[in-house]
Amino acid sequence: MRLILVRHGESVGNFENRLQGHTDYELTPRGEAQAKQTADRLHELGVKSVYTSPLRRAAATAMVIGDRLGCPPVELPGVREYDFGELAGATYQELRQRFAANPVGPDGRPADRVYPGEEGRHTFFERVTGAMWDVAERHPADSVAVVSHGGPIALFCQAVLGLPYRRPMPFAIDNCSLSIVQVHDGGEPAPGRPRAILLTLNDRCHLQGLEE
Repeated sequence: MRLILVRHGESVGNFENRLQGHTDYELTPRGEAQAKQTADRLHELGVKSVYTSPLRRAAATAMVIGDRLGCPPVELPGVREYDFGELAGATYQELRQRFAANPVGPDGRPADRVYPGEEGRHTFFERVTGAMWDVAERHPADSVAVVSHGGPIALFCQAVLGLPYRRPMPFAIDNCSLSIVQVHDGGEPAPGRPRAILLTLNDRCHLQGLEE
């Protein structure tokens, strides 16, 4: 089966350069246009089912996709964005000022940021990967779209590649990009055979005319 991971369209929070987390934002007009072109691409790819994060920016994107495909989106709370606690909704400029004095580690990189009231990375990893694998098990022979956010998609792609989960993420996941994971059918893979393969990462070819 194929898991087609879709980041939501451009939101007001994206446009205002904010750390969104669980803070809810509507799509911008550009985000709505991105969702429509993404829906056409997913129709071409033969997607049979659509799952979505319940956050507004993802659910609105999934609704456009579901209308095009003729299948109502199913809410999947496990693929919500990371909960950044008290700092959700802050601008990135505000965050840079807050963490400007962060110490530098022995590798020369700034120490990890600690967000007051944040979810916790282990909890985030477990809920996202658990939700994604559960969808794969429910649809062993289909192409399924999961509309989510940059953080969960990047996390799951790292897990598929066998990379440790770390921040900052090692690659970009842009608005309404597609990242496609081929999951092997037939239960547990044979020894030495990966459970899944990352076929496509951050594909934006269907967004012609909307790129900045």
